[in-house]
This record gives sequence, structure tokens and C-alpha cells, in this order.
Amino acid sequence: MNVRDLRAKYLAFFQSKGHQAYPSGRLIPYDVTGRLDESLLFNGAGMVQFKPYFRGVAEPPSRRLTNAQKCLRTGDIEEVGDTSHLTFFEMLGNFSFGDYFKEEAIGFSWEFLTGAEWLNLDPRRLAFTVFTEDDVAEAAWAKHLQGVGIDAKERVFRQGEETNYWPAGAFSKGPPGPCGPNSEMFYWVSNDVPPPSGPYTVEDYLRDEAAGMWLEIWNDVFIQYEWQGEPQDKGYRKTGMPPLPFASVDTGMGLERTAAVLGGHRSVYDTDGFTAIFARIQELGGPQYGGEQDRALRIVADHLRAATFCIADGILPGNTGRGYVLRRLIRRAVLQGKRRLVFNEPFLYAAADGVIKALGDHYTELNEHRATIQQVLCQEEEQFRRTLAQGSELLARELEGVQGTLPGDIAFRLFDTYGFPLEITRELAQEQGVTVDEDGYEVAMQAAQARSRGASEMDDVYAGVDGATWSHPVTPTEFTGYAATSDMGVILATRPAEGGAWLALNKTPFYAESGGQQADWGTLSVGGQSWPVTDVQKADGVWAHRVQGQVPSKVVGQIATLAVDEARRADITRHHTATHLLHAALRERLGAHVTQAGSLVAPDQLRFDFTHGQALTPEDLRAVEDRVNEHVLSAQPVEIYENVSLDKARAMGAMALFGEKY
Repeated sequence: MNVRDLRAKYLAFFQSKGHQAYPSGRLIPYDVTGRLDESLLFNGAGMVQFKPYFRGVAEPPSRRLTNAQKCLRTGDIEEVGDTSHLTFFEMLGNFSFGDYFKEEAIGFSWEFLTGAEWLNLDPRRLAFTVFTEDDVAEAAWAKHLQGVGIDAKERVFRQGEETNYWPAGAFSKGPPGPCGPNSEMFYWVSNDVPPPSGPYTVEDYLRDEAAGMWLEIWNDVFIQYEWQGEPQDKGYRKTGMPPLPFASVDTGMGLERTAAVLGGHRSVYDTDGFTAIFARIQELGGPQYGGEQDRALRIVADHLRAATFCIADGILPGNTGRGYVLRRLIRRAVLQGKRRLVFNEPFLYAAADGVIKALGDHYTELNEHRATIQQVLCQEEEQFRRTLAQGSELLARELEGVQGTLPGDIAFRLFDTYGFPLEITRELAQEQGVTVDEDGYEVAMQAAQARSRGASEMDDVYAGVDGATWSHPVTPTEFTGYAATSDMGVILATRPAEGGAWLALNKTPFYAESGGQQADWGTLSVGGQSWPVTDVQKADGVWAHRVQGQVPSKVVGQIATLAVDEARRADITRHHTATHLLHAALRERLGAHVTQAGSLVAPDQLRFDFTHGQALTPEDLRAVEDRVNEHVLSAQPVEIYENVSLDKARAMGAMALFGEKY
């Protein structure tokens, strides 16, 4: 069964069980309400976009959903190139929001894995883990195993909270929020050693799992409790764990891993999901897969998949955040291509056609943005090849006279200033009998990260907004700011902040920071006392207002008068409109491939990030500036349309940015 058929079969199975198919979220972790999850760089699981449904703050289109989610995780990036590790992968998932629970979810998993019309896997090659205290999940697996004559004691194993609780270790350590046990499914992958039969203990299982005989292919998470606790030292002290208002199911099956199992492969790279990529690399002059350079080919194929999807989702190479990760992936692929596969000229842009051929039928954004993908890859590779040439000369000078060890701060300066990777510094230094002080490199890197990170209250804000540390329960805020710049609202809860407090209200005219646009400022008044509002953040439909000064706890339940700084709002509004004019002018001048990739909309400035494969010429800059000024000076009225369907908006000329929520 190929990857395409497995994906289709999974979705068809769960649709036959009453699930509604839902599209993949972007790699940028927006949820279904359009909120960006600031705690994540990338979407790494199917449930990320559905968090508002799990929390009950948004109504799902169905209580049962299923999808194939594109995911990116870079925690094991150094391991990529072996037989199983990937940065980009697809996760198949089925989700229940207050509908079915453990027994039915496990029944679905068993039927799909072993059913003759589905995957038809041999039950003797399956094993299952459950949380130590989860009698229900253990009994559910036992029922299905006994039905095929297998003793559950030989295939169902109880494990602790580090492996069988979500989040890992949350049963005792938190953090505050929804949590629950999980059950993992494993397949016996050895073709040389038959699956165990007869007495088989948990110790036997752990030994064989560590030896790579068991491969995890699926995980069912049962979200049923609200972990409650108070901050303590660097963690939390548990105060309770009551049941949630409704229990939910979140599952994830690794598409590539399961495809490898079905094909009898020991490596995910041997599946058809990579065949077209390896073939395209060979067409361009690279080696055939199945030889001495397989590790390098696997690194290039994986990183190219990840980079192609990132660019299609509007991520551009940069020096921070998601852009930095993308740049690192591209550079690692270039290094392998140059040093192992002997590509002396840029090749990734052309090899991306292999990714598009393999996955473009399901992920149509790859075809839609092929030109942008190739432009960005080509430009980034050309730039990095110049960096490599320059960095090699600089490193050679630094190595002159070095005896034994190159100081770590020098190695980091080569990376931080010139983009010269540590792995290349290490390799070139070794050729001259010199090692690199990698501990010193890490110290220098951490110091640089601390300087650039700065102090941020975002984590505290979202902890409060998510309900973990508010003084009282909170409900979604009604936003009235489109129609008014002043209003009255009830203060629902407070949360301490340095030099002031965060306040949650039932309604507000204040615009919360979102999509690069800065928040409104103004004043909040209660009973004759006023506080300046200097920030507004939102999450899960709750607006958190940052006020300066001491706020008494008795304000909870009182009515506040809220007044937006109208001059600041007007300045921000002008820059908001200017970003749209700039976007239109760029597309008119450079082409329809130009799309917004980020922005800053402030009262005194705007910044507009966009996708384009090269720097603008002076002529381009003048033409774009003249076009924007032409629109500004025409003084055309701004017309606002409300409650217009997406299709009608498009017919009127509105542009939907790819991947965005509307």
C-alpha cells in the first residue's frame, strides 16, 4: 500500500465511522479561530489547530473529525539520515470532542489495524501500552486480543506517566490545563526474528522495544482531566485533578512509519513517499539511492521536503524563529549536496519538483506556489554557497597557529556573523588536527540567545488567558471595537503583572495584538479611579488588558469604563491600510507570486514581509512607492462590508492569502 492510498484509506475509514474530514492546518501553528499559538514554532501534531474545540471555547463543525496533518519537528534533526527520523512528516488523526471515548476509540484503532478490508495487520505483531492506572484502556485491548486467541498479559503493558500520559509526566508534575492518559500501539518490525509467543513480560517488551524490534505507529490520547496546581520553585504543586466538563480523544498515526510497516521496510525512506525525490536528485546528476551516499540522500530528501512545505506555507529563511529553522534546514541540505553528492551548483530548487510530484496531489499549495518555492530555494542556496567560500577562508586564518583546540567563541562568531555552520568548522578543523571547544561554543550561543530573547511576558499572558492563573473563571470576551472606541464591561478576573495587572472583561472596544498589528492603548476606569492600558493580548477568545499601577482585588465583578486612545488607533489604522496598498503595488510590479509573509503595524511605522526570490532594484522601489502614493493621494473612501461570505468576498475582488483562516 503506497502513502497516497494509506492516507485515503485512513480518512475513508473514519468517515465511515461518522467523522467529518478536515483539512490540514498550516505548519505555522494557527488554531481554528485564527489565533497563533505563540508557544510553538511549528505545528507538530494534529491536535494543535483543534485546541479551542478541546477546551470548549469554540464549536466544532462535528463532534468527530479526522484529518492528515503536515507536521514539523526539529528536536532530532541531528538524527535525520538514519532509517526512521524525519523533520517533516504527516500525522493521521481522528478526534472526538465530547463524543466517544476510550472503548470506542480503541475499537476503531483495532478495527483499522487488523480489519481485512483496512490494514489487515497480523494481531500477533501488535503490542499496546497503557497508563499504569488505566484499567478501562487495558480491558478494552484485552477484549479484542482475546477475540483472536491472544493472552492480553503478553501484549498489553502498563507504563508510567513519562511515556503514557499527556503531556509527558503531567499526572504528577503538571503543567496546569487539560491532560489525560494515552495508549500507544506498536508493530513488530523484525523480519528475521518472529514475533514473541508464549509467556512475554513487560521486561521482555522493554528489552525488545529498546532494541528496535517494536516500532510505535499510533497513539490514542484520552483527555479527561483538568490538572490544577500552584507555581512552586521551577514547577507546580498539584492541588487537584477534577474531570473535565467533557472528555475528548486525540490520536496520531505516523503516515510514513505505517507505510514502512505495510511495505515490509525497515526504513521510512524506502517508502514511495521518497521515491520521486530520490529519482529527481538522480536526474540532476546525483547518485542512485541504495549506495554509499544513502545517508546524505536521506538528509537532503527530508530537509527538502520540510523546506518546500515551509515556503509553501509562507515561511521565508531568516535569522530568528521559523525563518532560522528553515534556513538551517536548507543549509544542511546544501552541505550534503555539495560535500557528499558533489553538486557544485545550486540544485535544491530543481530537486523540489520531486517533492511536488510526490505530495502535490493532496497538498495542492505545493503546485500553486511552485515558482515561489523554487525562487526562494535558489536564492538561499546561492547565498549560502558564497558564505561557505568566504567562511572557509576566514576559518583558515583562524586556524593558523592554533595548537590542539579552536576556542568555542571563535567557532560561534564564525556562525553568528558569517553563518558558517559548526559542523563545517568541526570538519575542516579536524583535517588540520584541531578540535573545536564545543562546550565553549554552547556557552557563547546561550549568551547570544539570552541577549536576543530579552524579557517577555508572553508566556505569562497566555498562561493567564488560558485560565490557568486567573483569579476567577473567565469566559470569551465580546469585541465591540469595530463600532466604538469606548464601552463598558464587567471585570471577570485579574492576574498580577510586574508594575500592574492583567484584567479580563466580558466585553471590550480594545483591539488585541494580532497578525502583526499592535494593540490599542487607552484607559480603564472603575469607581473614579483610572489605570492606563498599555497592552492587550488574546487567546481562546479572552482579551487580557495590561494596566499599569496597583489594582485592588475587589474590582472583580465591577463595571469598568474602557476608552481607546483614538489618536493612536487612527495612526495604526492608517498603517494597516498602507500595508494593503503596499501589497497590491508589489503584486502589480513584481507578479502575483508575491504574498504577505508577516508584518508590523504600529502607530509610527509599518513593516511588510513578502515572498519574492530576490532583492528589489532601485527602479522597483521607486515604482512601488509611486504607486502607493498615487493611491494615497487619490483619497478614495474606504468601504467596510460585514457578514459577507468568503465566496462573495472573492467575487468582489478580495484576496485570500494562502493558508490563512477566514
